[in-house]
Amino acid sequence: MSKRAGAVLFLLLAAAFLIVNRGAYRGYFHDDELDTLSWAPRLRPIEIVKALVTPRFLTNNFRPAAHFYFYAAGRSFGLDYPKYIAVLHAIHLFNVWLLWLLMRRLGAKPWAAAAGCLFFALHMALFDAVWKPMYVYDVLCATFCLLTLLAYAHGRWVLGLPAFWLAYKCKELAVMLPLVLALCEYWFGKRRWLRLAPYFAISLSFGLQGVLLNTHHDDAYTFRFTPAAVGETSVFYAARVFLVPYLGFVIPVAAWLARNRRAWFGAAMMGILFVPLLFLPGRLFSAYCYLPFTGLAIAFAGLVESRHPAVAAIFFLLWAPMEYRELRTQRQARLAVDNDVREWVTTAAGLARTAPRVKAIVYAGEPAGFEAWGVRGALHFVFHRSDDLTVRFIEDPDAAKLLASDDVALLSWDHERKKLGVLLRTPQ
Repeated sequence: MSKRAGAVLFLLLAAAFLIVNRGAYRGYFHDDELDTLSWAPRLRPIEIVKALVTPRFLTNNFRPAAHFYFYAAGRSFGLDYPKYIAVLHAIHLFNVWLLWLLMRRLGAKPWAAAAGCLFFALHMALFDAVWKPMYVYDVLCATFCLLTLLAYAHGRWVLGLPAFWLAYKCKELAVMLPLVLALCEYWFGKRRWLRLAPYFAISLSFGLQGVLLNTHHDDAYTFRFTPAAVGETSVFYAARVFLVPYLGFVIPVAAWLARNRRAWFGAAMMGILFVPLLFLPGRLFSAYCYLPFTGLAIAFAGLVESRHPAVAAIFFLLWAPMEYRELRTQRQARLAVDNDVREWVTTAAGLARTAPRVKAIVYAGEPAGFEAWGVRGALHFVFHRSDDLTVRFIEDPDAAKLLASDDVALLSWDHERKKLGVLLRTPQ
């Protein structure tokens, strides 16, 4: 395939992706994003740099390489949500291109690599990852993991080290990447194991620190090393592979029978990257498939390569209706929630413009699924204050005392009308 033909195919795929996901630009922020925006844009650059270079495990869950997205976007875009999505989509399409380069480097035929890219680019299991900025951690982690793999596959293992470091600084899931590199060396390299030593040293250091210094005890972020946890998580993620319950379990068997190294490598890569997620039954999110599904895309290319091209065409014809049904279901639910949050935050932003020095805010109700930390984050962001702005829920013990004071606002959400009412008490 010529470079011109490849460029045309990529542009067509990018256009298809943007058309399918055009609804994302009508979405809006949610609680995690607004909470992060309440503090990330106020970081000092030196704080981000220090967190990037430190070899210490960050117990406050700060991910500097990914949080830089919120730092830069929050300062540049404010509450202009489509711009956040445009950047997220650009990163996703860049990842698709990196996948193409990696699969071609591993020896995949052009049409098989193209099929793998198509499968990954439009997969509806990754819906939230390309619709919600809160999952930029997963998307950017995949970017740096793919850059690491690509550098390593080209024999430039030294260049891969900073990319691996940044991958971990985006999300801790990257700690498993050295095992993937070892498989790459075994199946596609010259088995020069010494070059893997610095990767494993970094991974072992962060991994041990993460286990020993983990501050999460008996909550959703706690690892559960039990058969019940693995059973629950494996069934969930297997259902996301082809959007059919349990069907994902056929991937290891199909890869083994394909007698194709790329199928073996991709399936093993997916399994390795899923390992930490299998012990987190309290954090089951489809968007977490993003990084492991880069391995699935490589495995899919290997499977396609071992069959007649007509088989791939038949698969996509059967797969497209399921994807479209999933898209419609998730899009409708997501936009309904986002519209309510937009109304709440936009009204609160109006209050910030008319009464910027209000000292306290008491809120009564919020849109469904919009958590308390999102409410506080939204108010701190639109008022550009956090230290001297008190925010309380109306049922909190000190809410009544605050309502009797001067310079206080009461925000009341009407669930039926989907409107936010504002009452302002001033000294006048």
